[in-house]
Amino acid sequence: MHPVFLQVGDFRVFSYGVLIALGGLFSCLIWYAKRAQMGLRGEDDFWLLVNAILIGGFLGGRVLHIIEYVPFRAAELWDAVFSLTRGFSVLGAFAGVIGGVWLTARSRRIAFLRLLDYVSLLAPFWHVFGRLGCLLAGCCHGRPADLPWAVRFTDPRGMVDPSLLGVPLHPTQLYEAAGDAAIFLALWRFVLPRLESGRLGPGTLSGLYFAAYGLLRFVLEFYRGDTVPGLLGLTGGQGLALALLAAGLGLAAWRHRKPCTPS
Repeated sequence: MHPVFLQVGDFRVFSYGVLIALGGLFSCLIWYAKRAQMGLRGEDDFWLLVNAILIGGFLGGRVLHIIEYVPFRAAELWDAVFSLTRGFSVLGAFAGVIGGVWLTARSRRIAFLRLLDYVSLLAPFWHVFGRLGCLLAGCCHGRPADLPWAVRFTDPRGMVDPSLLGVPLHPTQLYEAAGDAAIFLALWRFVLPRLESGRLGPGTLSGLYFAAYGLLRFVLEFYRGDTVPGLLGLTGGQGLALALLAAGLGLAAWRHRKPCTPS
C-alpha cells in the first residue's frame, strides 16, 4: 500500500499517523460542539479531556502492543514505548482512554459515565480512520485469501511479513473500518437521541459500544493473519474482546433504565 505519506531525506511522515491525526481532529470538532452536553464547563475542561484521551490512548495502546508482540530488553523500554515506528493496540487504547476520562471527570467534578458516553460515541468514528491507516501501513492484515476483494501489499517498508508481500490477503482493516462505521452510525442515529432526551441512563451508550466492538473484534480475529492462537485456540485479542463484550453488556443492562436529566 502506502506506509509513508511523505519523505524528505531521512524525515518521514507515516500514513498511519496522518489518518489518526485526521480522525482525531474531526472527533475533537464534534466533542467541542457537544461540550455543554458532556458537562464540560469551559475551554480548560475541554482541552484537559483531549489531552487525557491522547496521552491515555497512546500509552495504553503502545504498552499492550509491547506486551503482546514485541520482545525487548529493559534498557530499550523508553524507545519501545515512545518510538514512532512501533505498533499499537486498539484494545490497550480502550483502557488508557477510559483511565484518562475518569481522571478528567474526577478532577473537574464531572459525571464520569456521562462524559464517557460522548467519548465512546466518537471512538468508532475515529477508529475508522485508524483502520484505514492500518491498511496503508500494512499492519493488522488478514490471512491469505483467494477472493475477488483480497488485497496485496507490495511495499517492503510496510509492516506486512516479507513472506506475505504480493500474496492476496483478507482486507481485515477494511472489514473493521466498515464495522466501526456501522457502529458509529447506529449509536448516533438510535442511541444518542434517547440518551440526550433522558430515556436512557448515562453509561448505556458506552456499554453498547463496548459490546458491539467486542463482538466485531472477536469475529474479525478469525480472519487476522498477524495473530497467534493461545488458550482454547483463541488469540489474546479474542480473550480481551470477550471481556469487553461481557463488560459492555453488563454496563448497558445496569444503566439503561437509570433516571437521568435530559441534556
